[in-house]
Amino acid sequence: MPNIYKRLLEFSIWLTASIVATYYVPEILRSVFYIVLLVAYFRSKNEAMFLVLFLVLSDGFWGFFNNYEVVLTVIPGLPPIELGHLYIALTLVKAGKQKFEPPPLFYKAFMLSLAVYVVFLMVQGHLLGLAPQMNVRFRVVKHIFPLLLFYSIPRLFQTEKAYREIFVYVFPMAFAALFAQVFTITTGTTPSQYLGVHRDFWFTVDVNKGKTYRGFYSTGMILISFFGALYYLAHKEKTFSFLYLFAVVAANFLSVFLSATRGWLLGLGFPLFLFLVFVLKMSARRIAAIGLTTIVLTGGLMLIPIVGKQFTNAILRFTTLEKLAAGDVTAGGTLERLDKRAPPVVEKWEESPLTGWGFSDDFMETQDFHVGNQNILMHSGILGGLLLLMFFIYFHYKLFARSVSLPKDNPLKEALLVFVVFFPGWFMIHSSSGQHFSFYLDPDKAIIQAIYFSLGGVAYKFTLPKKQRRPLQYTERKNQHAEAQLETSTNSD
Repeated sequence: MPNIYKRLLEFSIWLTASIVATYYVPEILRSVFYIVLLVAYFRSKNEAMFLVLFLVLSDGFWGFFNNYEVVLTVIPGLPPIELGHLYIALTLVKAGKQKFEPPPLFYKAFMLSLAVYVVFLMVQGHLLGLAPQMNVRFRVVKHIFPLLLFYSIPRLFQTEKAYREIFVYVFPMAFAALFAQVFTITTGTTPSQYLGVHRDFWFTVDVNKGKTYRGFYSTGMILISFFGALYYLAHKEKTFSFLYLFAVVAANFLSVFLSATRGWLLGLGFPLFLFLVFVLKMSARRIAAIGLTTIVLTGGLMLIPIVGKQFTNAILRFTTLEKLAAGDVTAGGTLERLDKRAPPVVEKWEESPLTGWGFSDDFMETQDFHVGNQNILMHSGILGGLLLLMFFIYFHYKLFARSVSLPKDNPLKEALLVFVVFFPGWFMIHSSSGQHFSFYLDPDKAIIQAIYFSLGGVAYKFTLPKKQRRPLQYTERKNQHAEAQLETSTNSD
């Protein structure tokens, strides 16, 4: 069996075992399994596989692993801790065990500034008022703790090829998410319900009765796999099949379309348009291959009558954007973010516009992740919002400028541009469908953002002349060894 299939088989075994342990065995055995899983990760050198596994456990899969279901009681008297937080703690230990620091990424100074502002928001929250109960203070720590992945991930994944290994496990999950969409639409139940895990899901509706299905599985995995597929399509060193990568893009797009989520459709559609026009600059033959792949996938789904009805419902929902453009902030009564959710958050922000409310009781009571930009202002004020915006602009400008300066034959010239065309769509999703960026993160969003920004930093570093990379002798030797191992495994795939 080729090496790639062995790796995917091992991943599947861990994922299946996690489902069984979480839902089908007594609680004591569940806790034992979680401890075994954490120990296995700590002892393993396969960072990529376990990173994706813990991302799945935090992001959800087929209706499994919902909020606060994959938890372990660590400190008596306090709420259980999500396994994702414990994974992050172990990454810090493993990163700290390295004898030498990796070369700094180009945005290190900006990250230190953001870290200082996080500390300021913590202090400010205490000054403005934070309940003294231990569980409230514990919640603040849990909010901030995942940010430490921006320290550990760049130390555990120091080469561009190490990040490529992550996507070996990520890409198949795009097809798993699409399967879950089609399964739920056709049966009216989630795969987890079908497998005996009885939990109410608000989006399980009967499409035959004229209702629009709004379910959405593995949103984080869809986002990062979509980005990864574009990145490796633009990369001149072809390590994944061209048609395979476009199949991943098509599967992600179909999952979003079937969910009838307008913000996500714009968030994926706009970058895809920019990518095809300005980055890939495809030949007619490749355009035909993409079109054929899309037609086959869409046509196959349309053969299922109930899925065809959902396509019609989704199209009707997307047409409500015309009403929004015409001035109807409710988009025909289908959107409440602008007229109901945003005003309370904005009113609270106006009471402390410069620095917001920090991690205070007022923030905890008023926050609303449905309105991402307003929530950033209410939490961190104008200063925090500007600091985040400046970081985003700086990060993507540096990658754009570096891409422009590279010769045409550099394998990363177009790949660096993917960051530039992808991020505006991601920010659209953040602005319209739920908050992604902030001075605090859940484990799933933290993992995704750590992958994205760290890969950008590593890719930028490896386009520089070797004398400018400033690698320590130990780090350079370790990187060369890691690259050799990954190259061997890729050739065997």
